[in-house]
Amino acid sequence: MKLTDIIKKYECKVHSSNLDLNKDIMFAFCTDLMSDALFIMNTVQDERILDHAILITGLATQQSIRTAEMLDISVVLLVRGKMPSEKVIELSKESNIILLSTDYTMFNVSGYMFQDGIKGVKYNLKW
Repeated sequence: MKLTDIIKKYECKVHSSNLDLNKDIMFAFCTDLMSDALFIMNTVQDERILDHAILITGLATQQSIRTAEMLDISVVLLVRGKMPSEKVIELSKESNIILLSTDYTMFNVSGYMFQDGIKGVKYNLKW
């Protein structure tokens, strides 16, 4: 699914200025515990997966941006109407992380994305 389609379909607010709207998103992982993201996503066996993944979280802090940065994930979606602070937005821009937010809950946006063909990231996932 193209990033532009995700933005439209899930009514996302865009907090980043440099967007690759043609970016294909094929995988997703959601958590509010960044240690879970680091544990699971560090087991991914093919970097292409992370290049086409989105991190879905309700954690609207610098920690979510730093985690995405460490994992080489370029898109973070904040859920439940969470709005990032200016510091978080600036960090996302400095880190080249596309930062989005939506009013959808984590459960609902994940379910809709799954219906749209986006696969979940799981332990030892291969391309």
